[in-house]
Amino acid sequence: MKYRKCHLLAALFSAFTLFSGQALAMSVDNLMQIVAKDSATGKTISWQDTSGRNDYSVEYRHKDQDDVQLAYVTEGKRPPIYDVDNPAPYTYGAYMQKLTPATEYEYRIVNADGATDWITFSTTKEDLNQYKVLIFGDSQSTDYSVWGQTAQIAWQQNDDAAFFINMGDITDNGQAYFQWRDWFENADVLTSHIPFAPVLGNHEAYSMDWQFAEPYTYKGLFAVPYGGPKDQNRLAYSFDYGDVHYVSLNTDYEELNGWRPTMMEDEAAWLDKDLAAAQKAGKRVVVLMHRPPWDSPYDGQLDVSGKYFMPLFDKYNVPLVFTAHEHCYERTLPIKNDQAATEGTVYIATGRSGTESWDGSVKKPTDVVYYNPTDMPMYLTLQVEPDEFCVSALKNDGTLIDTVSIPAKAPVVENTEAVKATDTVSSKKKSKKDKKIVKKVKKQKINKNK
Repeated sequence: MKYRKCHLLAALFSAFTLFSGQALAMSVDNLMQIVAKDSATGKTISWQDTSGRNDYSVEYRHKDQDDVQLAYVTEGKRPPIYDVDNPAPYTYGAYMQKLTPATEYEYRIVNADGATDWITFSTTKEDLNQYKVLIFGDSQSTDYSVWGQTAQIAWQQNDDAAFFINMGDITDNGQAYFQWRDWFENADVLTSHIPFAPVLGNHEAYSMDWQFAEPYTYKGLFAVPYGGPKDQNRLAYSFDYGDVHYVSLNTDYEELNGWRPTMMEDEAAWLDKDLAAAQKAGKRVVVLMHRPPWDSPYDGQLDVSGKYFMPLFDKYNVPLVFTAHEHCYERTLPIKNDQAATEGTVYIATGRSGTESWDGSVKKPTDVVYYNPTDMPMYLTLQVEPDEFCVSALKNDGTLIDTVSIPAKAPVVENTEAVKATDTVSSKKKSKKDKKIVKKVKKQKINKNK
């Protein structure tokens, strides 16, 4: 597999119309877009309020037309409250589905007090194969304005991005809503414009006294696509954006296996089916997982996620996996069977986008590039191209850490109709042949009896 350096490219397509500048007739808090199950046929939004009212609905229609339909709206979810003076709000989600690809729509949020203005958006083409994604490593912070600076710098330099990903450990303590409040406030420069794809990190599964805990707050905040592994809805999920299939995995075995003893078996079974379906649909694949598949810090051994997931990455020829957790930037050689290979999966660790650096990470033998951003935060861009994924890593001051182009062609999809037609012809020929054989055997029996 050959790799070449590539320049930072301007995306040719931005899927969603900006709505940050549009005035709202009715006010809602933290209105944001979450990645839909399929960017060509769906759209998901979420918002918050402190009242917990249950009369919200979301209307959507083709732009400037009268064909109003109602979205599926989830009941307001409120995370555990630890701050009596500043209680966490209720979060609502709305799923708009069965939309027409490459079409302009508009939606509004409605309750008994009124409605927002109509907000415009566009679905993507089904085969969209050129766009940009912003990717952020751990944003956990003691001062979330630092995360906000990273988000702002990334957006200023890449306001053509289609959506953004945060690779887990979004906050330092997953149950501390005041941290989530600070995160949302500083993420507004992104969430006001493009959809968000969250990844579950281990810090999302801690209680306020730093014990392992169910990530209720994370699950309540983000209306990600349903259809995850057994007993892991909203903890792991997948979605399509154009011709790329993204899988966000749950690597919190250490924190959550006490409640889910078979979580790895269940998730691996789900991942196997999910990747098989993506391959059958001709989708390219990018995997997102907070913990890397090796022990951390690296000691040469696979951790539990690596043991369950890496064989499936090999089986389905996954070209690219993003990781986080160690707060460093790493890019490996192609890896197959946990060894360097000419063709295989490239693993890229995404550094840190908040205040927290870590000096415990080490360079692996398979790393082509290793950099620990102890001096300042960083971010990545993923430029999707028809036959490759171009990844660039940059410091907040604009210094380029690394850039690489990873071959990523769409899998060849079997023409089922042609196969069916061939099978039919073959079946007819076989049927005629069988009839001749039966006829010949009967004739032999008659002659023998004579």
